Amino acid sequence: MYFLSRLRDLFIDFLFPKNRKVLELETLSSGKLLDTLPPAEPLKDINTVAIFDYGHPVVKEIIWELKYSGNVKMAEKLGEILYDVIHQELTDRALFEKWERPILIPIPISGKRRFERGWSQSELLAEQVIKHDNEKILRYLPRQLAKLRHTESQTKTSSRNERLKNLTDSMRVLNPQSVAGECVVVIDDVITTGSTFAEARRALRVAGAKKILCIAIAH
Repeated sequence: MYFLSRLRDLFIDFLFPKNRKVLELETLSSGKLLDTLPPAEPLKDINTVAIFDYGHPVVKEIIWELKYSGNVKMAEKLGEILYDVIHQELTDRALFEKWERPILIPIPISGKRRFERGWSQSELLAEQVIKHDNEKILRYLPRQLAKLRHTESQTKTSSRNERLKNLTDSMRVLNPQSVAGECVVVIDDVITTGSTFAEARRALRVAGAKKILCIAIAH
């Protein structure tokens, strides 16, 4: 499987050569990204965490490569960073409450969006997170939280209320028993107003999830 995916990436790179800026970003280690890129401001909600400041042009470039180009090399670096952050968050929280082997769930995209792009950026991140989970602190549950209807991009809506309305009741857990009574870690690429995470939380709570921690690469 790795050979086929690598062959695909080489073929795509041959047909659509990357610009120099992207190639330079791909050479940076995850440690270098952490040392270089500005951290996001802490969010008011203690159960929502963002790693980098989306206002920084390099952070934005990295996210766009992930979201719109399906850049696996960037997903690998971000997945490593994301895993370390999740590990630290769970370690810190375990001092005060039980977080026993939570379920990792990527924010879903609609079928239309998946058809247009051919991938889900959050699934790319989740797959890399699990690759680094040698301690088996997480259980991966892909495509169990589903986007039932297509919604406009959050960047095309003008206010928080409009974004909330845009997303309301758009997600559902396909098998509620899979998350009932469980702790869940939800991951996404970017937090804008928090509306996407809010809808994911609503759907997971309806299904009976006990605790929910949301983590994004940038805000």
